[in-house]
Amino acid sequence: MESVPVQLGDRSYDIRIEAGSLRHTGRFVTELFGSNPRKVGVVTTRTVAELYLDTVFDSLAHEGMEVIPVVLPDGEEHKTTATWESILTRFIEARFERNSLIVALGGGVVGDMAGFAAATLLRGIPFIQVPTTIVAQVDSSVGGKVAVNHPLGKNLVGSFHQPRGVWIDTRVLTTLDHREVISGMGEVIKHAVIRDKTFFAFLETNLEQIMGFHAPDPVMERFIAWNCRIKAGVVSEDEREGGVRAILNYGHTVGHALESVTGYGRFKHGEAVLIGMLAAGSIAAARSLLDEHELERQNALILRTGVRGRVDDIETDSLMDAMRLDKKVQEGRIRFVLPEGIGRASIYSDVTIAEMREGISRMLDICRVQYQAESLHERRTGI
Repeated sequence: MESVPVQLGDRSYDIRIEAGSLRHTGRFVTELFGSNPRKVGVVTTRTVAELYLDTVFDSLAHEGMEVIPVVLPDGEEHKTTATWESILTRFIEARFERNSLIVALGGGVVGDMAGFAAATLLRGIPFIQVPTTIVAQVDSSVGGKVAVNHPLGKNLVGSFHQPRGVWIDTRVLTTLDHREVISGMGEVIKHAVIRDKTFFAFLETNLEQIMGFHAPDPVMERFIAWNCRIKAGVVSEDEREGGVRAILNYGHTVGHALESVTGYGRFKHGEAVLIGMLAAGSIAAARSLLDEHELERQNALILRTGVRGRVDDIETDSLMDAMRLDKKVQEGRIRFVLPEGIGRASIYSDVTIAEMREGISRMLDICRVQYQAESLHERRTGI
């Protein structure tokens, strides 16, 4: 088992990482809360419910808790205020009290929506994260950012509400489809580029083994814990994104715009982040913040994940318009996180429109070449 503390004063909590631990979720809750809570709401999706809801339900019930499941449809397109309201309605009908608990069982979308429900129900009740995707285990379950999307932009309706704990079973990742694995690597590579050059080198050596789940349990636990320590370190310095925490948005400025202009249905979140890093890296290189060799290393690692996406119908102007609605805009300025070498990054508010357009143009060119090459390979091999 690996344990990672998130140091936030009286809101501190631990991230526990152990292969095969899902069946002990009830024990984790009991360790945290003792004889309370008696009512526990488990928010999940249809796909995750089929795989893991019974295990978590039985584990909680074994500890004497009344379990109320809420099973949502899959997909980012359902991360809406309407879905959030439906979660609240179910728990209000179940007569939840302030000592009741919400368990977020699933990926980043579930964690965000369940966390936002916990933040707003009865002006705030506790919740824990039980993440089942790479994105959620290494990033979105840690740090307390909870939100839903608005038609005008991603995560525009939300709050900061820290979980009381995070319970991670690395073995559940083996049931992910390949695109979910690729998506997870968006946040993983982001962490390495902005914060840890040693971790970046580890990924260069071990990427395929990690993505194929060929690594033994201790290596997978270490891999997840390494990411969590990076995220927890940043969050502990800046809980509410008043300063350094904004570096965690590397790749997200353009990535969120990609998700928005395609209706949140074409790209998974981490795929969009991977592609967004191509644009931000190009801007950094044009400013001589990132040398060409480092840019090549970043881009090569990104493309090794197998990320791809049709961009032939995406225009630079539409991405620019979406970026202007991003919640990270300050005083009308679009802020960019730019790497200053592998393992370091800073926030820049002076990126010009011309620089943005050039970075996006280079990103789209790389994506088009990659998409065409892989499509040709598929036609030739029949894969």
